[in-house]
Amino acid sequence: MTNTNFAFEPKRIDNLNWSGISELPELIQNDLQTKQKTPLFYLHNESIDNYEDDIYFVNNSDETLSFVAPYELMKRDVDCPEVVVAAEPNERDKSLTYTDVLPKQGVRIDRQHIIYDSDYINQIIVYPMSRASKEMWGVWRLNVCEKGLFSSSYPLLWEEGTKPSHVVSADKLNDPKDRPILPCVLPIRQQLYQQWVEYYDHASASLMRSITDMIYRYDFGIVGCYYNDTWDEYSSEAEQIANMLIKEGTDSADEVLAMMTEVYDVSFGAGYTRVPMDVAERIYDLWLRHKNTVNK
Repeated sequence: MTNTNFAFEPKRIDNLNWSGISELPELIQNDLQTKQKTPLFYLHNESIDNYEDDIYFVNNSDETLSFVAPYELMKRDVDCPEVVVAAEPNERDKSLTYTDVLPKQGVRIDRQHIIYDSDYINQIIVYPMSRASKEMWGVWRLNVCEKGLFSSSYPLLWEEGTKPSHVVSADKLNDPKDRPILPCVLPIRQQLYQQWVEYYDHASASLMRSITDMIYRYDFGIVGCYYNDTWDEYSSEAEQIANMLIKEGTDSADEVLAMMTEVYDVSFGAGYTRVPMDVAERIYDLWLRHKNTVNK
């Protein structure tokens, strides 16, 4: 929406309470009032002058959210659309990553201009993470689009975890193949990548990072890493696997599985870690792409 690259900074507002009064279209409002639903998350507008509103994501739940990220965390691979890869956020995005968002607290995520934005299709994508219950547990991707401006008191997700009818999508990303790389691990991810680049080369470092991403997202080791924010928990194993692939090569996912099992058996003891075949297949695909890139 409005270009806020130079004037937009993180900001929080406490003690925001859902009024139940919304500026959504009348048909949607009637639906809200009939069912008397309460949103878990919603958008709230704060006027900053006669022309612009700041848009806040409001945590209307009773839990403190570990993070809220108002930007895209994942994208589909160009060559293989069923594969999710990390979206690399820019510096502005990183600055708008909020941690420990309190109950009834709003965090500023965007800005809209009543003239410049009123004639366009506008989109907001925001990722919160919930640990409130078994049903809510996970990373959510909330996607809303409007022709024109976003109204205030704009529900994003109902308290039982269902999607309001006006929301494009509200997806809980608990399937490992769909999990994004979480914002809190991006610094260590970048740090290790730079170390690998300096010691090896960009191609090898990219393979090591991609393998670590896969292990992190599938979270199959004896120590959990995804929900514990430890991307680097198995980075040394990923580095070893990448080096074995580069030095020895492989012709199948079965051979990758054998390599990975060997590495994990040495690190943690024979039989303690079961490597999923799905992970071996995906790492085999990563290896083939690496080989094609290097051989170009």
